[in-house]
Amino acid sequence: MTNKVEELHSSVALAGLRASLDIKRREMLDLYEHDVEAGKQSTDDPADDFADRANNSFNRELMFSLSGIERQMLIYIEDAYQRLDEGSYGLCAHCNEPIGLPRLKALPWARYCISCQELEEKGILND
Repeated sequence: MTNKVEELHSSVALAGLRASLDIKRREMLDLYEHDVEAGKQSTDDPADDFADRANNSFNRELMFSLSGIERQMLIYIEDAYQRLDEGSYGLCAHCNEPIGLPRLKALPWARYCISCQELEEKGILND
């Protein structure tokens, strides 16, 4: 286990993973800003018929719900930054085993190893 953790915490690996987090964070912020702006611009015009107003309302709700998903992703990313700073990045938040480097490369904000993630998705992870 120590070799895997040391490999993961190498300066090169961490720098690459931090860069991936930076890119994803910027993407999420850009999407969030776009969604909020689109929601603001999608206003009901009194001249619109009922179907147009319903469509505009649906589009606004969709934009704001997407913003909620993006906010959650930003929370995950900020949590990963905190774990990087604390030195616990790359360790499963549940079982404290190393999270595989391929998983972290795919999802640099991952909190759980594959086994614990499966338990989380089934709703049986006791954290």
